[in-house]
Amino acid sequence: MGEVMLKKLNIGCGTKPKQGWVNIDKYVPDGFSEIEFGDLEAGLSYPDESFDEILLDNVIEHLNDIPGSIKEIHRLLKPGGECKLITPHFSSASSWRDPTHIHHLSYFSFDYFATGSRSNYLGTKFKVDKKLSFGGGFGLFARLLFKLSPSRWEEKYSFVFRASSITVKLIKD
Repeated sequence: MGEVMLKKLNIGCGTKPKQGWVNIDKYVPDGFSEIEFGDLEAGLSYPDESFDEILLDNVIEHLNDIPGSIKEIHRLLKPGGECKLITPHFSSASSWRDPTHIHHLSYFSFDYFATGSRSNYLGTKFKVDKKLSFGGGFGLFARLLFKLSPSRWEEKYSFVFRASSITVKLIKD
């Protein structure tokens, strides 16, 4: 029996296309013929349920319409398909350093897209799996505070004991 090829979409790949993936970007860099033009917010021309896996690596914070973009991702994913989002946490200096960042996101921001939450008004249903990464010398202490209470850490301590990035997996129900 032959190997099943998963169809994968790398949205906003910039100058880092991934082999074996469909690589798209709103701003296709010169000299990258393997990258296609694609504007997630305007809608992509792929049929419904075209992809098993979608990646947005440091892209979501640049988009004007996150709910609309998540709705388009939901349309593109096959049932059981997974979208991986990587973005700076709002407490990270890198979230604020880039003037093209429109949104500064929380560990809890993507809970709005989870099945049974506010996803009802978006028409999306996702299982949400997320991980927060910490860096720096106080990373161990920050992880401990976060483990005790993620919401308390974010509300009271996140700008003292900073996180670096959030990795979110949205798994289509």
